[in-house]
Amino acid sequence: MTPLRLKTSLLTVLSLLALSAHGAPPSTSRPPNIVMIAIDDMNDWIGALAGPADTPHIDGFAKSGVLFRNAYCVTPACNPSRVALLTGLRPETTGQYSNEGNFRQQRPGNEAILTLPQRLQKMGYRTLAAGKIFHLPRGVNPAANALSDPVSWDEQYSGVTGTPGAADYQDANGWAKWLKGDRRDITSDYALRSALWGPIPQKKEETGDWQTAGFCADYISRPHEQPYFLACGIFRPHAPLLAPQEYFDRYPLDKVQLPECPPDDMVDIPAIAKANWSTPLVKAMQKEGQWKPAVQAYLACMSFADDCVGRVLAAIEKSPDRDNTIVILWTDHGWQLGHKDRWEKFALWRQATHAPLVVRVPGLPAGQCDQAVSFLDLTPTVLEVLAAPMPPELHGQSLLPWLHEPTRARQQPAVVTYMPGNHSVVHEPWNYIRYEDGSEELYNHATDPREFHNLIGQPGSADIVNQLKVWIPPTPAADLKKKSPATEKG
Repeated sequence: MTPLRLKTSLLTVLSLLALSAHGAPPSTSRPPNIVMIAIDDMNDWIGALAGPADTPHIDGFAKSGVLFRNAYCVTPACNPSRVALLTGLRPETTGQYSNEGNFRQQRPGNEAILTLPQRLQKMGYRTLAAGKIFHLPRGVNPAANALSDPVSWDEQYSGVTGTPGAADYQDANGWAKWLKGDRRDITSDYALRSALWGPIPQKKEETGDWQTAGFCADYISRPHEQPYFLACGIFRPHAPLLAPQEYFDRYPLDKVQLPECPPDDMVDIPAIAKANWSTPLVKAMQKEGQWKPAVQAYLACMSFADDCVGRVLAAIEKSPDRDNTIVILWTDHGWQLGHKDRWEKFALWRQATHAPLVVRVPGLPAGQCDQAVSFLDLTPTVLEVLAAPMPPELHGQSLLPWLHEPTRARQQPAVVTYMPGNHSVVHEPWNYIRYEDGSEELYNHATDPREFHNLIGQPGSADIVNQLKVWIPPTPAADLKKKSPATEKG
């Protein structure tokens, strides 16, 4: 017997024993395939979470697996969120706090870190990526982009992502036309160039995201002798917020509801968090009448992404391996649409950190889990489902017990970090935020889900803070010298 088949045979026995131990009947003699769908910048506005977006494919899938209604990213920025999820390691260990840089180069020894796909390779899996899984997709050049982490993949799809059409919304400087030229109140070049939204004339079939989904659907439909791990990355609704006209037609502008943003919402916010690079952008959008069109575009991009996801899900349902395929859907963090004078992510409030997560394991029940969980938990979850040895260095907690019993209690909170020394601890109804300068916020999601009222200093708040702050991880001294969240840019 070859080493690969020996590994596969052992894995089959162990994984089936693990599933049977949790009440899942074994259905095949081969280890399960794994399809992971990663959506960029999609917040909790999906229909399954009572949001305003039309997302029927994601909503339908959520009913077939376990919907984690209270899931949080590790860091509210694309690069560090994905690194943490795919390594099972916090930024205090990898040094990857922001979008800048390659985690392999952040610290000595990081080149030896094993990602989830690398661990699966060692277990006999073929690993494939299409679209954005790590911080950047492979790209179309002969050599794969280093920020796609080529060592993690046996194969990467070579193609474009997102949608075309950005040039139609840019002026000669590459800035958004609606800004009407040089806006010296907006100091972020990223904001000037990415604040684009509107319909495009191309059909969905002409977009990179649709083609990425098609590559994945085609691969799923083929017969496979070797178990595979396929990661499908859909780029929208990441900026620029461009999608085919049909998706804008779903959201007539006069029907679009702006998020609730009370004018006094920032009164009780610590000085360190009063503003970031996007705050002047939000003010400009409101002044120029662009806030509602931007929200409309975000919703349209969500629906476009949902259709791309639906193409992958349909292939899984038609596949002969349907009942032997683990499917995991996540988005890398939340997204703010004017909330607390913010646009995009880069904050520790719930709107920036809360994100959809659905996991479906063959033989395990569907349901909903309201316990706070972290994306750190996904790598240990996959390993435990496959009955693989659990590496001691992983920081997360396997979600397999909650896949078996979604309503069970959980003691471990979700801990979010944005730049060194700034943390959010989410547990039960509470979100406790502490910044690098020692300032704090505390919110009760049971009575204040949109986090309008900072409870720090209110009666009883000190006891809650004392219970939650023990979960804040220590920050290496060298990391504290890095830039603060007030100056971080997209």
